[in-house]
Amino acid sequence: MKSVDFQKKKTSMWRKLLLYMLTLVFVVVGFIMFGLFFVGQFSTTTEKYSNNLSFQNEFYTRQIEKFFDDMSMMSEMLATDSSAIIDAYLTENGIEFRSLNDSRPHTEGVQKVLFPKLKEELLKADASGAFITLNATVNTSEANSDLSKTGLYFQRSTLDRTDETLLLFRGGAELGRENGIMPHRKWRLEFHVESVPKLKDFFAKTIKKGTKSTLSDVFTLNGTGEKAMAFLTPLFGADGAFYGVCGFEISDNYFKDYFAQPTRLEQLTCTFSKTTASGEIDCDNIFWTSALGGYSLKPSGKLVPKKIKDSLSEYGGESKFVAVENKVTICGEYYTLVAMQPKREFDKTVAINVTKIVSVCCLLVFAAVVLCVFFSRKFVAPVIKSLEKIRKQEHAETKSDIIEIDDLFVYLAEQDKLHGLEKDQLKRQNDELADVTETQTHEINKRQAEIDRLAYSRKNEIDPDDYEIFKIGLKELTKTEKTVFDLYLQGKTAKEIAETLNIRESTLKFHNHNILEKLGVSSRKQMLRYATLLKQETQN
Repeated sequence: MKSVDFQKKKTSMWRKLLLYMLTLVFVVVGFIMFGLFFVGQFSTTTEKYSNNLSFQNEFYTRQIEKFFDDMSMMSEMLATDSSAIIDAYLTENGIEFRSLNDSRPHTEGVQKVLFPKLKEELLKADASGAFITLNATVNTSEANSDLSKTGLYFQRSTLDRTDETLLLFRGGAELGRENGIMPHRKWRLEFHVESVPKLKDFFAKTIKKGTKSTLSDVFTLNGTGEKAMAFLTPLFGADGAFYGVCGFEISDNYFKDYFAQPTRLEQLTCTFSKTTASGEIDCDNIFWTSALGGYSLKPSGKLVPKKIKDSLSEYGGESKFVAVENKVTICGEYYTLVAMQPKREFDKTVAINVTKIVSVCCLLVFAAVVLCVFFSRKFVAPVIKSLEKIRKQEHAETKSDIIEIDDLFVYLAEQDKLHGLEKDQLKRQNDELADVTETQTHEINKRQAEIDRLAYSRKNEIDPDDYEIFKIGLKELTKTEKTVFDLYLQGKTAKEIAETLNIRESTLKFHNHNILEKLGVSSRKQMLRYATLLKQETQN
């Protein structure tokens, strides 16, 4: 028989334990990565962008709503005051409003009385310009004279709202110079109402008192490349006559500077545009702003929205953005406000987070593998060492660092002692058995002869009815009772039967009582007599 290769067993046990530990590590790390990648990672990045952009958009929305609420109030005040000034001029000069047509002295006179008010309101307002367009012209004889209107139009010279230097865009040039406002390089005497969206509508149809203010679409200022919007409020005289339109201009540069957002978001872009049925944004007709003191990517082309998750959307076009949108109502029309960042920044953030998580997971796996190897070796080594001692029978009086192994050594030592005692006892029993076997055989034969003799001599003394009950009772004996009965027939004494069956004498007495009762006999002697008789009948 070949000896056991315990070194091979040691390696096998170690590899098996190491495999279990590594499997556990990879399963746990796999679940962690699954949760991070498919539940937590993208959700966390999306949620982070959604929360940041939502917060920024809410702040931006409140700014827009307050701005246009203030603009509406100031425009209404300008309209009220300007109408009162015009009424006073007409009353003072004893003329009607239509007398302003083709009357340069009166148009200049109205402009002169309106000049201080318009300048004052522009300097108070958060706007890039202010205007009063009167429903009159000095050139009724000219072609398309219905589209040319007299009035005043001032613009700020810089984006600095503390700078009170203004430029005259429309109105009398000499009047402007007299009041310290130099004509703009693109100055014109009168307005061309078709150049401002919705302005023509006020002059093309009958306007009644109570007509609401409106915000024009984005337009390009005549003779410049600058885009602007105009907040338009109608002017009415005390008698309800339509005098014209006043309001404020907001240029795209002014909008961008005024609404620059204080934020920590990189390359933030906030847009303002009229809401369309499709939700698309035409970047040629939007106002936009960026982070305060930062920079951003100006959207271009058409941006088509697509939901990502929750409030976060993707706007795709010439460039892609992740964005959160909001809607506001201005003068009864819906406008869409969008706070957005380039999608490449979003993708970059996801990639960085994924890289970090993969790196951390790789480090965890590496550390786990090293620890598994180390601890599996530390665990298996004493076990293998102890098995080797057991193989060499060196475990007695030996202790290890493992409680269970020490308990096993103690148990094996006790088993060795018991095994030695049992061997000695078995040898003595075999010797004793060899001595008594012959004597017992002789004694048994003698007893059996006595039983046969007794049965024969008592045959005529047996009660037939009791004998029948005895035969019936034999069938009712249990297995143990039948074994005891057979041992009695073999000539065994009560003590020998108890030792043979390894039971107590009290237990044997219990069986004896049950046997006698079931067989219907009063003593073992009677039981043996009936049994001997039954045996003789069976043999015959």
